Amino acid sequence: MPWGLASIVLIILGVVLFAAGWATGSRGGRVYFDRGIRVVSHSQDDTSQERVDLNFSNRFTSIQATAGSRNITFVPTNEPNVRVTSNYRRDLETSEQGGRLYVNARSQTNINFMGSNRRWSFMSFGSQGISWNRVDGTNFLDFNFDFNNFSLSSLNDTIRIYVPSGVNDIYGRVNSGNVHAYNINTTELSLRANSGRVSVEGGTHTNAHLQTTSGTVRGDAFFSDLYARTTSGNVNITDRSTSHNSPQGGIQLRATSGNVNFTTNAPISHFRYNLSISSGNMRVDGNRYSGRRTSGGNGATQIDASTTSGNVRLDFGR
Repeated sequence: MPWGLASIVLIILGVVLFAAGWATGSRGGRVYFDRGIRVVSHSQDDTSQERVDLNFSNRFTSIQATAGSRNITFVPTNEPNVRVTSNYRRDLETSEQGGRLYVNARSQTNINFMGSNRRWSFMSFGSQGISWNRVDGTNFLDFNFDFNNFSLSSLNDTIRIYVPSGVNDIYGRVNSGNVHAYNINTTELSLRANSGRVSVEGGTHTNAHLQTTSGTVRGDAFFSDLYARTTSGNVNITDRSTSHNSPQGGIQLRATSGNVNFTTNAPISHFRYNLSISSGNMRVDGNRYSGRRTSGGNGATQIDASTTSGNVRLDFGR
């Protein structure tokens, strides 16, 4: 049989087998290469084993969470212990050391090594896709194509971490995804993203560090000392505080390509500020300043705000 005709026959056979498997409820499976070739399918109902809901009995004062291509969200809980949930179990690891909980979700788009085990994901969309695996000397291809349950949210599955009041320090970092903190109080808060949004909504934060390379930094909370930076995107900060007295750290806002906006309920008499731009305009309480630099105020809290390409705006309380 000519190779072209053979290829067509194999493609048709593959389509028929795929349709037959889908019709019978299969949404993927594994092809093992030990002792010959062995195919094991799994149905849509098997996806329940992917879900994660972990409760930790130990009391923590600090949480450090990292992820590859997922979102991380920190939310408060009235329960005394930390809880971690996710719709996607694969490559999610936790560990504890010295009062700190570590949560690690590696990226699904690269090669991962764990001892003698190896996983290489490709054609992946969140929990969907194909991966080549070697586990304890056994090689297999893993398929998961449950498109009936596919949604845009599956591209970046969210790890939700429930934070009790005893946790003072929060560290969250993602490579490709968003990281959020909602209505929690912290002494140390550090949220970083390589490609994605960083946002804080609610809560009181003594020392906050918010940074992303490509995306928006947004804060709407009570801040004392704050560092917010983005390379490509905007920095939008709303400080709910009615007074400020931070003579050491102060407030530092940076953008390379984007706007910097800072609004506070505290009066301008609590601040002194230095603003700088390369291309754009500067406004303080609606008043526009010409040139590339301006400064003012004699308060205790220093504000340094700058952007290379964009506008800088400060608005103070009355």
